[in-house]
Amino acid sequence: MKKRSQIVSFLREIAIVVLGVLIAVSVSNYKERKDNEKYIEQTLLAIENEIRLSNNEVDTVLKKHVKLFEILEEQIEEKDQTLGELVANSGGFQVASIKNVSLRFFVSNKAELLDFKLISQLLDIELQTNLLSDKVKRFADFAYEHVNDKEEEVMLKFAYLLADVIDGEQTLLASYSDFLALEENKKYLKDGTQ
Repeated sequence: MKKRSQIVSFLREIAIVVLGVLIAVSVSNYKERKDNEKYIEQTLLAIENEIRLSNNEVDTVLKKHVKLFEILEEQIEEKDQTLGELVANSGGFQVASIKNVSLRFFVSNKAELLDFKLISQLLDIELQTNLLSDKVKRFADFAYEHVNDKEEEVMLKFAYLLADVIDGEQTLLASYSDFLALEENKKYLKDGTQ
């Protein structure tokens, strides 16, 4: 009887320990889930803010580039101005300041917390940003190389490269718009339903 009492007491102690461990694990899992939700919410808000700032910047620069393109179309055959003078007299050329700091940090550290569609949108934004950067570099290199040229062929190539930059800016704006409009994102974004 004493042995049986010891076994029951031992099993009771083991049950208490196991129950304590299960409670601790459950509390830890709950805390980790809440921390991950908070992290996702804060990071997506930071990404959204960066996207909104970059969207405004790209939109402003795009309008200037379209204006420059229209002026260039009108004056492409005139040979009285160098490429540099034409650009300067048209208001110049700008490069949009695009922010992707939160995006890069989040995708590289906690991407497993998001669904595939959101990750693919974020990666698409980064891809479009990199493509636009390449287009701007190619455009700027050409412009600096031919800043003192007046030939129609140079002006035409400049116009083609500018059109390519404009296309890149429009594509990036569309990616921003898609991200901000996605219903699944709205639960994290401040303008969405909570």
